[in-house]
Amino acid sequence: MIELMIENEYTIKNLNLAAYLLTTDVQFIGATKVNGEFFFKFTPKLKAEENVNNYFSGKALVNPQELFARLHDLKDLIFNQRL
Repeated sequence: MIELMIENEYTIKNLNLAAYLLTTDVQFIGATKVNGEFFFKFTPKLKAEENVNNYFSGKALVNPQELFARLHDLKDLIFNQRL
């Protein structure tokens, strides 16, 4: 069962894109720090990939206040893990 969860994870290190994904219908399952870089994990993988494609094709619609709030949340998460 753990392997299925790993296969169904979408991992990204782009902070802005991770903030966007937080505003969509995918679930944030955590962040990992590897060699000083943060990686953000979402599930389900296929839906996250679809949302990323929408982002890069200019089809993504998002409330700007929500986007900036989620970006702030991720920055807080990073800052708190650096302490």
